[in-house]
Amino acid sequence: MRAKAAETGPFTLVSRPSGRSEEHFSFRTSGRISISSQPLTIWQPKMYHLPIATDPAGCIPELTCHWLHGQREPIICIPPSIGSLDLPSYTVVDDVDGGWDEMSGVNGDKAVGEAETGRLRLNIIGAFSASVDEQEIGLSRKAQALLGYMMLSSARQLPRTKLVGLLWSEKEDPLAKGSLRQSLSQIQRELKARGCTHFHADQMHVALDIEHVACDVMEIVANAERGIVHPLLLSRERLTDDILDDLEGVDPALSEWLAETRPLIHERLIDALTRLLPDEAETIVTATAEAAAKAIFRLDSENERAVRVLIKSHTTAGSIGAALAVYARLWRQLEDTYDIEPHKLTQDLITGLRQQQPETLARPAPSPVAAPAVGLAGLAVSRPSVAVLPFRALTPALEPQFTIGIVDSVVQALSSLKELFVISRGSTMISMSQTPDLRAIGRDLNAQYLLHGSIQRVGDMIRISTELVAAETVEVVRVDRLSGTAADVFDLQDRIAVEVIRSLAPQVRDRELHRAMQKRPDDLDSYQLALVGYDQMFSPDYTTFVTARTNFERAHVLSPDWAPPLSYSAIWHMQRVARGWSANAPNELDTARALAERALERNSADPLANAVGGYTLSQCKHDHAGALKQLDRAIELTPNLALAFAYRAAVNVRCERHEDALADAAINLRLSPRDRHAWFAEMIAAQAHFSKNDLNSAIEHATRVATLLPSNQVNLRILVAALVESERLDDAQTFAGPLMTAGQLDLKWIATSPWPKPTLARIEAALARLASAIRQGNT
Repeated sequence: MRAKAAETGPFTLVSRPSGRSEEHFSFRTSGRISISSQPLTIWQPKMYHLPIATDPAGCIPELTCHWLHGQREPIICIPPSIGSLDLPSYTVVDDVDGGWDEMSGVNGDKAVGEAETGRLRLNIIGAFSASVDEQEIGLSRKAQALLGYMMLSSARQLPRTKLVGLLWSEKEDPLAKGSLRQSLSQIQRELKARGCTHFHADQMHVALDIEHVACDVMEIVANAERGIVHPLLLSRERLTDDILDDLEGVDPALSEWLAETRPLIHERLIDALTRLLPDEAETIVTATAEAAAKAIFRLDSENERAVRVLIKSHTTAGSIGAALAVYARLWRQLEDTYDIEPHKLTQDLITGLRQQQPETLARPAPSPVAAPAVGLAGLAVSRPSVAVLPFRALTPALEPQFTIGIVDSVVQALSSLKELFVISRGSTMISMSQTPDLRAIGRDLNAQYLLHGSIQRVGDMIRISTELVAAETVEVVRVDRLSGTAADVFDLQDRIAVEVIRSLAPQVRDRELHRAMQKRPDDLDSYQLALVGYDQMFSPDYTTFVTARTNFERAHVLSPDWAPPLSYSAIWHMQRVARGWSANAPNELDTARALAERALERNSADPLANAVGGYTLSQCKHDHAGALKQLDRAIELTPNLALAFAYRAAVNVRCERHEDALADAAINLRLSPRDRHAWFAEMIAAQAHFSKNDLNSAIEHATRVATLLPSNQVNLRILVAALVESERLDDAQTFAGPLMTAGQLDLKWIATSPWPKPTLARIEAALARLASAIRQGNT
């Protein structure tokens, strides 16, 4: 029989050579009918409410998201002459390896699902995963995208040409077909190895028995339509935007299809959940209705009907503050996006609340209310406190310093505003799990708000997603999704910072925002080299320490007008002296001061350059008054620069302003509670307490530093002196080892120390007394 196609009523008759003696016919209608020389059974799968055009080639055409429009009763479209037949169905096709295999669901006289040996599950929200009977399957990104597409399109069978055009749109046709063949082989091999028989491919088509496949998106939608709110809807913001999120960059055609498909799923979910909400006139909100309103609000924070239900629910529970927080977010969202106010029904609801609670309610501010003021070492911290957590890299090959750079830049911009209290980057660079405990992190960092997110890079394109969360309630304040090229990365960083500022400190105007955006380097590599070098500079390993200097020099060559590499280099030289690694300390300090001056020449308004410049004036030139003036300027420029407070604390000790020193050290530790460099503030606190003759506090702080840095000589001098004055000579001798050269305590450093003379005299006397005790013990 020659292959041919003929239109017969509402169905298409297609015949093709089978490669065997029997002749096979295949009918394709709104269902699927197969005819062979064997008896035929007609079966009809569930269809969906969307007309399907017949493809000229005899295969099912575009089926994008038919299931999105809801399930309907099966549509029978079979002529009576054929419908009266009672014959078993059987279709044979060739698989990708050139053999013959049976298509699932039409397996002779067996009922559908009877031969099932493994259940496939696809999770396509966020990071893609596939498993059979809870055993994870490793697949390439193209193979993952292929399965995800077939699942979302609800196509039991698709032509290969469709998949080639969707996933290899930029490849030549022969290469694209070869790539498809590889992906299909991988999927079949991995599934069959685990006993899953619900995926098939022949020379023309690819088939997936979607009725035998579990999928998180399908479950969420099905639950919503049955009146059940899936937990994921309550834990993720704009969940539908995360569908196949980590596979969006696989191919431009797939990205385009996703951009059309996600809104369809989004609207279907909103429609299903809206049916669970009470009427506007009802005041009682059931648990299901409240859950549905929360889910809608997370999907679409501008949905005013859901907002009104949440306001009623919070009011009934007596949580007036929570009701206002929801209203405030709605107001801000509508104002920012459309420059409009909430609907009259919503405003009337809030007006009614004001009449009930006039003393506590007011017109909502466009940002969440800050927590009550907390006193800290003389500083009234009434500003909203925010911590920027590490961004998750969704692209495995993404350089760590790239994500660190995003966080660092956002922290810099936020830190430049006095309206916010910003935790330092060093304290927030913690390991982040897929489901971090944000409440615990907020308590640990003493931060009211947490900014976290993810970053994805495909070629030159970058996509960043951020979420601003109120730490105590884990309420999402703001969600943003930004995209651009690698060349736009600094602009993306600024945009993130601006959105956070608008949410937490709306009173900040364009002038302050412009000032907050720091001067950028000429080259992205320069920025990353400087960040890597800064972390290397504090390594206990000397080789790593030296590498930091090389990275600063390379960063300076790439961006000669950018100040930070010069400032970091100045710190590096002072560090080498402080750690006893310099062969010529006076020359090293002169170099540090010269580098600090060059940084200020590049940018006199750079906060870091002013902080380092001020500290070198004190450390290298003993100009403490000039140092304080410049450090004050650094803090004025960036009120949240932890390093500036630590440096100012050190200079205050040298000026014998001990209470001021302790206050600045406390602010540094508040700004950087988990920073691995926080030992510096602890060391300064030890010096201040020693100068005040509070020996127990001095020993406590200095001992903590000695535990982290047992060879830091500057800290050990204070610790040993305080122990000697406390008559704890044995303990002092235990810590004195690094201070001794050839069995003698080194006192030459006193001649060049910036500490005040009374303090130096006490330390010299204590060390001399210890040296005498050591000599007597040796004789």
